[in-house]
Amino acid sequence: MKDFDALFFDFFNRKNDPDIVLNKREFYNYTVQIAAFSDRLASLYPDQKQVAAQNKEKWLLESYEDYLQYKASQKK
Repeated sequence: MKDFDALFFDFFNRKNDPDIVLNKREFYNYTVQIAAFSDRLASLYPDQKQVAAQNKEKWLLESYEDYLQYKASQKK
């Protein structure tokens, strides 16, 4: 869980820092790793399997283009 928290907060902080723009590879590296943690959580907590699957799907559907639009809106 510590690794997930560190990864998530690093992504969150970098995503929200107006001075940092992740490249496409960095962005998807974060989202795929976070999605993979959902699989691990599902195996650790079988009663949370459906929630973990939804979270995994959400992270795998993250769009780099949407991220770039978000970054552009930060500068306005």
